[in-house]
Amino acid sequence: NHDIKVDVRIICSTSKNIHEEIKLGNFREDLFHRLNVFNINIEPLKDRMEDISLLVEYFSERISKNYNLKQFDLKNYINYLINYNWPGNVRELRNLIERIAILSPENSKENILNIVKESLKSTTSDTFDVNNTLLVPLKEARENFEKEYLTTQLKKFGGNISKTAKFVGMERSALHRKLKILGVKGLN
Repeated sequence: NHDIKVDVRIICSTSKNIHEEIKLGNFREDLFHRLNVFNINIEPLKDRMEDISLLVEYFSERISKNYNLKQFDLKNYINYLINYNWPGNVRELRNLIERIAILSPENSKENILNIVKESLKSTTSDTFDVNNTLLVPLKEARENFEKEYLTTQLKKFGGNISKTAKFVGMERSALHRKLKILGVKGLN
């Protein structure tokens, strides 16, 4: 029996409210204090849409090497990826890229598009309905689309007008006017 000196760093993460878990008795407070030397809060992926392109490039390069495949180019699908809410955060994005590698090793654009669309199907029922849009005049259909699109973008950016305006390519003041015209109320 003898001591062995080691030099380690422990990195832990959780998606739960750790203070609430301590109160509920699900996590030991003494262990929390021992581990909590340095705290890093990372925003969920839905709040860091600008990171998606970098993460896609990183994961596609890494996964391509792991599967011994030619690196697949997902630049054509970025709009699909940044318009998704990512409830599974970065792991969900990584899993999607791995799914593409497994199901489309030949890099077929059509196959990749189908995988992306199928994987990112929204579970909510508040999506824009094209069939109903075909039954109304163009002006009304355009207004319905703009209202739905801008409401979705506002929700994605937590009601932040500046971020939404930047993303949709409008001036902040123009977005305010458009929201007022469309009757979209603030989401705060």
